[in-house]
Amino acid sequence: MLRSDEVIVREDDPRCTELETEGYEVIGYSWGANLRFDDSSDLTLFDERVRRVRNEGFTIRELSSNELSGIAEVEFANVSDYPQSAATRHEMPTLVHLNDMIHAGVRFWGVLLKGRLVAVTSLERLGQRWNTKFTSVLAEYRGRGIGVAVKAASISTLFNEGERWFSTGGAASNEASLGANKALGYVLEPAWRTYSMTHK
Repeated sequence: MLRSDEVIVREDDPRCTELETEGYEVIGYSWGANLRFDDSSDLTLFDERVRRVRNEGFTIRELSSNELSGIAEVEFANVSDYPQSAATRHEMPTLVHLNDMIHAGVRFWGVLLKGRLVAVTSLERLGQRWNTKFTSVLAEYRGRGIGVAVKAASISTLFNEGERWFSTGGAASNEASLGANKALGYVLEPAWRTYSMTHK
């Protein structure tokens, strides 16, 4: 059977063995994860994550369509930090694209310090779940729990609106993103492998 030079397959798929037999090699991993609640779920952990960051002088809230330029600035500053692969691609959104996202129902939450946006996360509805499109923290503010806090704020808001299922994903090489989602209780699915045909 003809195959392309790059093939993306979940690690529990029998085709992994076939691809490796044919000479394909793994060149990257990506992951997906889900977070599910019920009506009795306790979101104290999420509220505490938000409170810690607010206690350091930051503001965390949902962003409006009037703040799209700030989102674009954060994304522009971080565009080179996103891992790029066949399985995980991130295109820096333009103002037009961000405006289209807002009109399509995508929602944004941000972390601000003295009015300056320093972190943002975006979520879109996919059927019954809310999926994180991207989370971005300016380099000088990383390692302080800000990414976890802004994700926690978005989930808390949507939970209070009756939403119970959240999903996310990314490149395995992005350890900060993976760690942030694990901290909030996201449960990992089997990883996806990107195979490439070795040309000798």
